[in-house]
Amino acid sequence: MILVVGAGAAGLTAAIFAASGGHDVLVIERTTDGGRKILISGGGRCNVLPSVLAPERFVTSSPAHLMRGMLRSWPLMQQREFFERDLAIPLALEADSGKLFPASNRARDIRDALVGAARRHNVRFQFDTSLTSLTAVDGAWSVATTRGALAAARVILATGGLSVPATGSNGDGLQLAESLGHRMHARYPALTPLLSQPAVHAGLSGVSLTVRLRAKSARRTLETSGGFLFTHRGYSGPAVLDVSHVAVRDRDATIRAQWTTVNAAEWERLLTGATGLVATVVSARLPQRLATQLIDEAGIPPDRRSTELRRSERIALIDRLTAYPLPWTGDEGFKKAEVTGGGVALDEVNAQTLESLHHPGLHLCGEMLDAFGPIGGHNFAWAWATGRLAGLGAASV
Repeated sequence: MILVVGAGAAGLTAAIFAASGGHDVLVIERTTDGGRKILISGGGRCNVLPSVLAPERFVTSSPAHLMRGMLRSWPLMQQREFFERDLAIPLALEADSGKLFPASNRARDIRDALVGAARRHNVRFQFDTSLTSLTAVDGAWSVATTRGALAAARVILATGGLSVPATGSNGDGLQLAESLGHRMHARYPALTPLLSQPAVHAGLSGVSLTVRLRAKSARRTLETSGGFLFTHRGYSGPAVLDVSHVAVRDRDATIRAQWTTVNAAEWERLLTGATGLVATVVSARLPQRLATQLIDEAGIPPDRRSTELRRSERIALIDRLTAYPLPWTGDEGFKKAEVTGGGVALDEVNAQTLESLHHPGLHLCGEMLDAFGPIGGHNFAWAWATGRLAGLGAASV
């Protein structure tokens, strides 16, 4: 028997491919139904895949070529064919974001289609069951669970990371992998909202716009653009989530925002060429509340006309419009993180089968492995690809 531990995105994919050759496959899952992170993804719509995969935007502390190889083991077009042809789930492109969603816009359809495909391959499920220990015995595995002992020829650990614990992920699999001697990279919340205490921008809560962010730390500089949302506690939105790991890993990191596509030279031209109120020029390109606050922070009276703007005021305002230092002090942690950074080092597993190099017959996949990608379906692409590799690898013996 092949035992799959975890019925999330990677685990369900692993089970399908492990069973495709006729193997007896059992999935154990600690929740009552599995796939909880699938259900909440994309606001309940499930961003299944990106329209274009961007391996260069993935983050890992392991050799990057191993991560790229694992990602490319199942090309994006073939992944899309799997959902549309094999699972009969048509995908629709959201043109402005480049994301692929189920045409129904229901995440539950994705979860249910994966479970259904597994059942058609005679995969058995045992829900409300947690793994408590794993012991190698005579080339096989003795597995202790909260519902009794099991014996397995091969085990696939797809227990997820530490992110969104409400979905059933608690890091048990990572702890188990570490106890079995696997080298780990430090775990940290990734793709998580940032906090600002005191909440200097609480008055802007609910304001959203598209921005460009530049995060800089001692170890790296990252630029990204996308949606930005002011919250009552800090900042969220795709652009913030994509750079959050830079801040999480280095509390001295700086983040600067360019609030529009207008650069410093263009703002100079706009402000010197206008005759009306400065507020009118700025709010024409920014949400009103944000424009008002930036003008106030630059020390410019609300009734100042562009023709009366002092050079020092103009410089201060343009700096806030194009290189605003975002005052952040912390993050929302694993509770709201989309994924877990760090995990089992990629050179601890066989790159073709994801079999542990320490324990034959043990395969690792999904969020347990040291890699994550940006917002936009990339992390599901990682889950599908590594789940397939682990499933095929476990079935190959």
